[in-house]
Amino acid sequence: MPRLSVLMPAFDAAPTIDRAVRSTLRDLPADAELVVQDDGSSDGTLAALERIDDPRLRVLTGPNRGVARALNALLDASASEFVARMDADDVVLPGRFRRQLRALKAADAVFTTVASWHGAGVPRPPWPSGIGIASFPFHLLLTNPVAHSTMAARRSAVEAVRGYRVVPSEDYDLWLRLASSGARLRRLAAPSLLYRVHPGQVTSAEGWRLRSWNDERTQAAFAELSARVLGAPLPRLTALAVAPLPAEEKAACLDEFERRFRCAASRLRPTDRAAVLPRLARRAAWCRERIRAAADERAEAAS
Repeated sequence: MPRLSVLMPAFDAAPTIDRAVRSTLRDLPADAELVVQDDGSSDGTLAALERIDDPRLRVLTGPNRGVARALNALLDASASEFVARMDADDVVLPGRFRRQLRALKAADAVFTTVASWHGAGVPRPPWPSGIGIASFPFHLLLTNPVAHSTMAARRSAVEAVRGYRVVPSEDYDLWLRLASSGARLRRLAAPSLLYRVHPGQVTSAEGWRLRSWNDERTQAAFAELSARVLGAPLPRLTALAVAPLPAEEKAACLDEFERRFRCAASRLRPTDRAAVLPRLARRAAWCRERIRAAADERAEAAS
């Protein structure tokens, strides 16, 4: 039985999947496998996979069900101690899985930074900033600080929260539930992959962002983590910014969030505080600007 299973859902990924798969296989430890779910592709994705001859590669096929269902199918089809994620349009950098498996000796889920890549351009290396276990939940209460395709985790931790849910931001939703369950999450400073950025990404669409911010199950997961970390089930700031509430009520809720966040963050190490508090200030300023803009629009419509 493989010790590590790398899970890759693929939908109409013919132009990129060959490089994604081969880079993953080159970096795999001896006791690992790559399991790909061809999620109802209508292009040459399956044909590209069939041209790769490697016993560590397993390919599953089925109708299109979306990322979350495809990932749960991949979890069900594997039985390794550890699982990792990979996208069909990214490229694994050398040493990724060795570093992450070593870090998993003292964590339940390990992520990395990424080098953003616009395809034809030169990849942009990140500032090498890690996130420790103690401060990771604070980052989650401000934004999603990691790319989904950099995850490596203990299967037991993922299964303990019942895997992925069919929500707009299935990765962030999973991180929130992992953190609320007490799982130890961290981000390594060194990048582990070239992360392809392109206009067609779902996460670049404004409609997707609004659906993610307003999703009730993700908001409930956020409130649960907020209660664990800040002592009260507060709303996600992005959801608060677009909520149909009076500006005064939203501003008071934002003030409460900031107060509790700063109080809880005071117990972090100085270096961790120095990382999260400026992020809090930027996110709060963004939220206040959205609240002001919405109030101005309502006032203009009423006049």
